Amino acid sequence: MKPHALAVVLLNVVGVFLFMSSPLALGQSPKGTNSLAVFEQRILPILQSQKPSSCSECHLSGVDLKEYIRPTQTETFTSLVAGGLIDVEKPDNSKLLQFIARAPEKPNLVTEKVRRLEYEAFRAWIQAAVSDPKVLNSSAKAEPIGPQIPDEVIRHARQDRVLASFMENIWTEVGRCAACHSPDRNQKQVTEHGEQVSWIKLNDPAATLAYMVEHGLIDPKEPEGSLLLMKPTMQVEHGGGQKMVVGDRSYKQFRRFIDDYAAVVAGKYKSTDQLPKAVGEVSVVTDIWLKIEGVPESFDKMLLQADLYRQTDSGWSPFRVATSDRPVFGKGKLWQHSLSLTAPRDSKWANEITAQRLPPGRYLIKLYVDRTGKLQRDFNAELNDEDFVGEVEVDSRWPVGYGKMTVVQFPTTR
Repeated sequence: MKPHALAVVLLNVVGVFLFMSSPLALGQSPKGTNSLAVFEQRILPILQSQKPSSCSECHLSGVDLKEYIRPTQTETFTSLVAGGLIDVEKPDNSKLLQFIARAPEKPNLVTEKVRRLEYEAFRAWIQAAVSDPKVLNSSAKAEPIGPQIPDEVIRHARQDRVLASFMENIWTEVGRCAACHSPDRNQKQVTEHGEQVSWIKLNDPAATLAYMVEHGLIDPKEPEGSLLLMKPTMQVEHGGGQKMVVGDRSYKQFRRFIDDYAAVVAGKYKSTDQLPKAVGEVSVVTDIWLKIEGVPESFDKMLLQADLYRQTDSGWSPFRVATSDRPVFGKGKLWQHSLSLTAPRDSKWANEITAQRLPPGRYLIKLYVDRTGKLQRDFNAELNDEDFVGEVEVDSRWPVGYGKMTVVQFPTTR
């Protein structure tokens, strides 16, 4: 952790400790206090605080406890009652208290203390307010309170949703980076370059994502300039060489997550139509290798994409079951790369590809080459019929390992 970040955490802990030791935090209201005093001493400080509330532990954006507070007690109370968030008959059953009490399975120690403070503060104020005739009978106008964005947008920005997207789009690919960036395999790199190269946290995607953001590998302010994109594409010097090119499948996945993450952090989504569309295909990286020999030298450095279709009783599968893309090595007249198994989302095959195995049998391989560089101009573009250069059939057991790659010949005719 960076020194300034550690200092912030320590200050937060000290602040929480001091507040927890105060009479107000312990539920011991000073003698003679009324609901207004509780509101001013315990609720307004939450509104005026520059620090995020405990909501941030579950919501990356879109929800903050400050959005449930108005400048005055009567405005706040009237709006919360009108919104169904305060139960004047059974104050301890108020929905607002239920919202505050919600916590992830593994709450952060500091955030958990903040949550307790928030809960006790609102509980004390609500109990005092429902017993105060002046507050109950106030003529203050009820205003919309809480997040003013659709529930779907709020759910999209939940920490668990963000993490699930990270796991689907980036974590599934980190095996390709493990030789240099995973602490169980990169002792040589650590000796040469230091511990900072170990950005993969073993079996912990959440910690990996947090590290990437904290150390600038993912840049929410300039997502397209994130080092996680720039280094493997060799737009910035990368000791591990080129791992992907702009517009290939991995780059698309990385950009899909990083661009979405940046938009969530900035709170840019205000309506459901602004949310990114769900991708209909899921993929899993494998250590199954495919090699194509006899590739025309004229395709040198162009991105070649191979899509595999499995033979079934009714013909070739209606969807691709594996894919791979990589620039052609023109001088050697070859192309080779590991396969990623693919499947329609929520299909039976989508559950099976998690085993990272391709069933033995006969397959049709359709080949596409980006001869015009359209993927470099628009990374969202897809290779299609105009980029088709041929197809070849192969029968293989699809063994795992670089030294056991399946080899096919580039088709001589389309």
